[in-house]
Amino acid sequence: MNSEKVSVIIPAFNAAETLADAVYSAVNGSHQHLEILIVDDCSTDDTSKVAAKLAEADPRIQLFVNSHNYGVSKSRNLMIELATGKYVAFLDSDDSWEPNKLEFCLQMLADNPEVKAVAHALRYLDKSGNKLSYIPTYPTTKAQMKAIKKTGESPWVFPSSVVVDRTTLLTEGGFAEDWVVGEDTELFTKIAQKHGLLAATQPLGNYRIRNNSLTDKHWLKKRIAADCVKENQRRRLGGESELSLNEYEQLCFHNLPKWQRLNKFREFLALHYMRKVGQSWLNRNFLPTLIYGIATTMLNPQASLNKLKWMKYNEDRFDIL
Repeated sequence: MNSEKVSVIIPAFNAAETLADAVYSAVNGSHQHLEILIVDDCSTDDTSKVAAKLAEADPRIQLFVNSHNYGVSKSRNLMIELATGKYVAFLDSDDSWEPNKLEFCLQMLADNPEVKAVAHALRYLDKSGNKLSYIPTYPTTKAQMKAIKKTGESPWVFPSSVVVDRTTLLTEGGFAEDWVVGEDTELFTKIAQKHGLLAATQPLGNYRIRNNSLTDKHWLKKRIAADCVKENQRRRLGGESELSLNEYEQLCFHNLPKWQRLNKFREFLALHYMRKVGQSWLNRNFLPTLIYGIATTMLNPQASLNKLKWMKYNEDRFDIL
């Protein structure tokens, strides 16, 4: 069994209802050599009280409280600096892990020494905490991993699935603190291209469906950020200087001719509504599912068709899991 220490970073904001479940899923796992770094980002509920009780019960758990509301990126970066483990694992305060998650990921890292980060598939958690469906991940083969390094394509991973060498995080400067959303895609794409990232098809964690997430609140910036990541990957591969998110937003969205900007907005809105279709369906909110589905189809019929084909493909491929 791999004995390396893992630092589990849990940023928390108004997470009193779900934090304990997240922490228990980590401390009760099969890999016990870890530390849990909870950082409360100025919550207005009982998050700190819940975290303090957890820390009292287990010396591996530490609570840090930000003096100001820094946001998730700076909160994670502060904990990366304080972490003492060889590896860092991220766990959102409303997500959870399967018992063998860390053990499995550490074995992947040991078996693939050329890789500095690993991840895995997930399952959705609905509003009642039930495990639903399957969230695939990418890249899952070394051929796909090599392709990412050549093309600059973004991996498909969620923060709660990633385990990464701490030195690599420090080398890349952690998460971009000036990005409201999309900072995880930006960082993990750089790591995948420059250091190697490999994912397992096993669903070793659970991602909670949230209607008030940062992605929902800042859905347009999220789509622009994803495009910015692609553009900077292209520039990095071509030896060109990268753009800040603000520079990209001005050059490639706001400064477009009006009809081009409207067309791009239409595409972004269709993608946002498509996400809402999935959230509503999994939470069994059928009227919003119908409304968002109709809106998505009207905005971008071809994208809707492609999404249905993709869902059917993954349903057939992973229905045994």
